[in-house]
Amino acid sequence: MTLDIVCNFRKCRKSLSSHAWVTTCSHAFCIEHGQREFKRNAENSLTCPACGSELRDKFDVIQADLKPSETFKSIVLAGMKPDVIMDIAMRAMSFWSYQVEQETLYQESVAKHSKDKLQCLEEVNTLNVQKLKAELETCKRKVNSLQSEFNKKRKQAEELTARLEEKTRQIQKLTFQLDTQKRKEFRLPNFEDKNDNQETCINITELVGKRAASEAFVFKPMKDTDTSRHLICSPKTPLFDFRQKNKRPGFQFKPIRS
Repeated sequence: MTLDIVCNFRKCRKSLSSHAWVTTCSHAFCIEHGQREFKRNAENSLTCPACGSELRDKFDVIQADLKPSETFKSIVLAGMKPDVIMDIAMRAMSFWSYQVEQETLYQESVAKHSKDKLQCLEEVNTLNVQKLKAELETCKRKVNSLQSEFNKKRKQAEELTARLEEKTRQIQKLTFQLDTQKRKEFRLPNFEDKNDNQETCINITELVGKRAASEAFVFKPMKDTDTSRHLICSPKTPLFDFRQKNKRPGFQFKPIRS
């Protein structure tokens, strides 16, 4: 497969397939750049945009038809000697070879530049990968450290929770015991008053029995000689018949405040 030549104008590189401007210095240009660059000045001289060579002769630059008709092919070299035809063909082949060589060099330069750029990018990528690996290892170590610290804190939290539950159970137990003790103390008979100004209650159930029929029983309290205390003491009672004391209902006598 034969490749098309391209425009030799810098930064153009357009493929030339139908028409082109060609020069004796073996350069080719597209129609747009050829019409713009090849405008003869007052001295009737031109300059090649690719190599800077002066194009003074009339045929140093021409517009060529790259797809000539069959009629043009049959007549363009008609009547010329074979050596002239071969010379023309050799020069045309030299022009084509130069264009192919320049395109090859250009593509090799582009390939070399792309290869160097790719190598540079690979080096940068390698450095970035190493940097990312180092950061990843650092993050892994940090994660492991945080995981260890988290496990430690969680264990401490579990221990504190267990201790809190144990203390809560102990408090509940002590509260229950305290409430039970309070209820017990509330149900016990309070026969003694803690106030020192009152006398101890006296149970006279055992002293009260069925007395003899001939004896008269008179219950008469007597005041205590100590007027400062203002207390009423139990009376002195005569002897009773204690044999029938179980038949009598019992009662308690408790002095009251005067």
